[in-house]
Amino acid sequence: MCNYINCSTFVGNQLFYLMERLFEYSRSVDGQFFVGRKEDVLKLTANFIFLTNTVVVAPQGWGKTSLVLQAARSACAKEPNLKFCHVDISTVRDEEQLLVALAQSVLRSVSENIEDVVSNVKRYFTRIEPRLSFGSESAKDITLDFDRCDVCANRDLFIDLPYTVSKATGLKIVVCIDEFHNIDTFSDPQSLLMALQECWNLHRNVAYCLCGNGNAMMEKFVSTAKSFRMFGERLNLGRISYVDLIKYIRDRFADSGKYIDDEMAGLIIDMVDSNPFYIQQLAHISWMNTSVVCSREVIVDAFNAVVDSMHLTFSTLTYGMTSQQLCYLHAVLSGEKVISSSDVLHRHGITSATSASRSKASLLEKGIIHISGGCPHFSDPLYAYWLAHKYFKH
Repeated sequence: MCNYINCSTFVGNQLFYLMERLFEYSRSVDGQFFVGRKEDVLKLTANFIFLTNTVVVAPQGWGKTSLVLQAARSACAKEPNLKFCHVDISTVRDEEQLLVALAQSVLRSVSENIEDVVSNVKRYFTRIEPRLSFGSESAKDITLDFDRCDVCANRDLFIDLPYTVSKATGLKIVVCIDEFHNIDTFSDPQSLLMALQECWNLHRNVAYCLCGNGNAMMEKFVSTAKSFRMFGERLNLGRISYVDLIKYIRDRFADSGKYIDDEMAGLIIDMVDSNPFYIQQLAHISWMNTSVVCSREVIVDAFNAVVDSMHLTFSTLTYGMTSQQLCYLHAVLSGEKVISSSDVLHRHGITSATSASRSKASLLEKGIIHISGGCPHFSDPLYAYWLAHKYFKH
């Protein structure tokens, strides 16, 4: 589907010419798509400017990356001497890939063109020689590659690169590592974490922002003495203001000459439990299927379409669970607060309190649930709906 000027798409029997994208859910949002979180943006912007290490924790889909990018733009606009490096390790599988991704991001941030990249590579990698490839004339399209043995033998060189560059150039550098909890999948995460902390604690004019899901792995990183308990400030993201979300949806509809009232905008928000990603997606599909005034029927049909599109993903996720984990999820769906109590265990077929504890730990680690107010909650509201209305109904 095209979403830009001069592109068209059929929805039902209607043909819409889309002058601009109205809702964004295919990537991190910014500008007109960024909603609320004014206090969080101000706080994180200040942390970046004053180089305060920060850990940002929230369930998946709550807008951690969008918040960080918004604050980074704000901070860089106010502090011209500040450079921002973003490293997404969601698909990184080992320490060597992480270190190369870090080096690539740092060099991109301080290089204006290809000549700068080549010069900086020669300047900062005197002991090893990387392979360079360029997608265009822009330094942002540089790709670095190293022999794995060189990366392993020069671990500290890579970890210290932000500080080395900062000291040589006089620039302030903020490094954000997104999906930081993914480090737990590496072969020796504890060794890497200790090396990162030891080096980062000595860095000056450099700050680090670690973003991760509010699951067991991230909790372990930021709360244990051996990792990042004293690393810096922790920012736990809450829900985006309901009022801000209502206004955003109404304004976006109005920008295209369509109308949605507060009640229907609230229905979009409530059906996906205020999840920012799903709000954008559901609002987009609802807008596409609205002629002039958005109705409840349009929103419900759009919601069912989104749920149906996730069927294969949710099925694969569910079939990989144990029966006891599914029993635990059934208890969470039922609104149970103290799942370890004997009557709750019996009611949902959980064999013992120990089994419940193991299931909870595993589901937290996978990011399927998170703890809020001392109680377990689903991280993905559509998965909760699918389980309740599709899977457990069979």
